[in-house]
Amino acid sequence: MAGAKRGPIETLYVVYDAYCILCTGTVKRLQAFKPKRAELIYVTLQSLADGGAPDIPGRDNLDQQTLYAKLHVVDRDGRLFAGADGVVRIMHVLPGFRLVAWLYRIPGMRRAADRLYRLIANRRYDWFGKTDEGCADGACRLPERSASEREDPIR
Repeated sequence: MAGAKRGPIETLYVVYDAYCILCTGTVKRLQAFKPKRAELIYVTLQSLADGGAPDIPGRDNLDQQTLYAKLHVVDRDGRLFAGADGVVRIMHVLPGFRLVAWLYRIPGMRRAADRLYRLIANRRYDWFGKTDEGCADGACRLPERSASEREDPIR
């Protein structure tokens, strides 16, 4: 049928640490993108532990300690992309980021990206902070003030 909209070409499950401020901030920014070639489903690793997450292909092969160490992206077929590989896999489907993802193929870039990813991942709580358990889903976040409230805070 000509002109019919097709669904996303692929589904990617992005498993991230909801206690990590860097991670949750990044996911919030990623959610603003609307990739045409994929559906990104964001899953907190904490929801995997309590059974509140969707069924992810290949999930049985991942333990909590492995999940906490780095970002994981899983496709519909259960293929796993972790750490810098996961970041690049996401970039591949985001509008405007495919060229940056392509740079990952240059000799030496994968190793450099992996090292940089590990450096940041190992220090993410120290450098960017950590949310409290009860606030991981954003429940403790204060509402944003309007422009008029920012100009005249005494109102």
